[in-house]
Amino acid sequence: MKLGRFELKRVLGEGAQATVWLGFDARLEREVAVKLMRADAAADPVAVGQWLQEARSVSRLTHSNIVPVFEADLHGQQPYLVFEYVPGPTLTQHLKARGALPAHEAVQMMLGVLDALHAAHMAGVVHRDLK
Repeated sequence: MKLGRFELKRVLGEGAQATVWLGFDARLEREVAVKLMRADAAADPVAVGQWLQEARSVSRLTHSNIVPVFEADLHGQQPYLVFEYVPGPTLTQHLKARGALPAHEAVQMMLGVLDALHAAHMAGVVHRDLK
C-alpha cells in the first residue's frame, strides 16, 4: 500500500485514533513509522487541526527518549505523521518474553520515560496517550 512517497509495509500498532505502519521513504531510502489517523476521526476538521498542531509541537522536541517527528501532513483527506522508526520489541512483547523486569531495570526505564515527559511538559506539550 502507498501513501504518497511512503510504502506502507505492515501494521506496527493500533490505537483508538490511529494506526501505525512500518513504512519505507523511497526519497530518503529509509524505514519510517507512519501514523495514519482513523477515517472517523479524519472526518472531523477540528480533530485533524488539533492532531496536526500537536505534531508541530512534538516536532520541536529534542530528547533521546522522544521519537522525532519527520513530517505531518494530509495526503488527500488522510492525515498522517511520519516518525523515526525505532526497531525492537514493544514493552509488552519484552515483558512476555522475559517476565517482570528486575526492580533496578524497571526504575531505570521509568526514569528515562519520566525525563522525556518532563522535557515535553517544559516545552508545553502534554502527552494524552502515554503507554
